[in-house]
Amino acid sequence: MIGELPGREKPDEFVVLGGHIDSWDVGQGALDDGGGCLAAWEAVRVLHQLGLKPRRTIRVVLWTNEENGGRGSAAYAAAHKNELPNHLLGIESDSGTTAPIGFAFSGSTQATEQIQAIAELLRPLSAGKITDHAGGADLQPLKTAGVPIMDLSVDNSKYFWFHHTAADTVDKVDARELSRCAAALAVMSFFVADAPERLPR
Repeated sequence: MIGELPGREKPDEFVVLGGHIDSWDVGQGALDDGGGCLAAWEAVRVLHQLGLKPRRTIRVVLWTNEENGGRGSAAYAAAHKNELPNHLLGIESDSGTTAPIGFAFSGSTQATEQIQAIAELLRPLSAGKITDHAGGADLQPLKTAGVPIMDLSVDNSKYFWFHHTAADTVDKVDARELSRCAAALAVMSFFVADAPERLPR
């Protein structure tokens, strides 16, 4: 965990977002997953800068060891075991930070309906598409504990040109698209955290 935007009414309920800080051994990890880490961090920084205070806490986690066994996400789940019933949603950005198109979501039918309503706010960013079957590796311990999970979906048509290669360098990150990813994460995390009712499981 690297930071939180504390909830104004229910600070002990959480929306978690982040990426992973380790990379493939031959690359710098700019797309996998430095960009995802920066987008999550920037999302919460912008919410703070705007003076927005959600009902519940938004927590940024930069997991480690995703590329080599997932020990970071397992350690997070173990360290926060008693809090997991109060985790409303886990969001991961781990597909690069090109143009956002929406989110993949795994949760109940009722939760999906709520997520789709929030996604309408992302239409101006062309990031309002909701698909099913989120599968972020860092979110699996949360999913096992029953927490709904979500992946940021991006236009990854060129992602695998660079993924897990020595070409995964910072010059591949477009600042404008990174900002759009951060905006999509900010909107989704804020409105889930600020909803009058908890996201249903």
